[in-house]
Amino acid sequence: MSWQSYRVKIASVRMLVPDVSELTLTVVDPPALTFQPGQAIAIAVPTSHSEAPIRRYYSLTSAPSSSNRVCLLFDQGEQGIGSEYLRNQSVGQELVIQGPFGSFCLQDDPDRELLFIATGTGIAPIRSMIASMLENGRSQPVTLLWGLRRESDIYFFEEFESWTVQYPQFSFTLTLSQGGNQWPGHKGRVTQLLRDMKNLERYAVYVCGGRKMVREVTALLHQRGVTRIYRERHHESE
Repeated sequence: MSWQSYRVKIASVRMLVPDVSELTLTVVDPPALTFQPGQAIAIAVPTSHSEAPIRRYYSLTSAPSSSNRVCLLFDQGEQGIGSEYLRNQSVGQELVIQGPFGSFCLQDDPDRELLFIATGTGIAPIRSMIASMLENGRSQPVTLLWGLRRESDIYFFEEFESWTVQYPQFSFTLTLSQGGNQWPGHKGRVTQLLRDMKNLERYAVYVCGGRKMVREVTALLHQRGVTRIYRERHHESE
């Protein structure tokens, strides 16, 4: 799929947790962005008048069904040029984006159950994939394992929990690597959740998160006989 430029307008900026915000963009011209779940867009960050804008890439967290209104996550705590630029934008302002980019997309594995593993904002493309599958009525069992650091980092939890009620084929486990004494859920890294699972070879697996996690999970999956592994690396760590 080729990419092109779009003019978009900021519809909302929602702080999910202190370090992570959700940016919603209305696609103005052309009026719709066609993409596959899991793909990314590039935001054109202006530089000096004599230089071309710099691209900064963000995975879309919304499903393709909302082609005229798309969402992405960005880290408020980052010092990079992209995050600094987005922190200084407000509702109603226009941006230029390009896309879609990337090959981290849903594959055709009708004979497998699907396992999604994410840490940090690596959840963005995975949320897009799962939302698209559930919207489209795919009946394959879908399991999501998501690792964050601590309670103050949690977002999307109520939505994922509601999906487990609405869609019987979907299950979700959140684990905190630095969970406090009052945290009633799982503690530890997603790799430990994976080690505890049986018959991993029946899954097609999608992995997105920090580089160390992706390496460790990939090695473990290979050891356990998994042959269909799709990966995307984000710099965020557990």
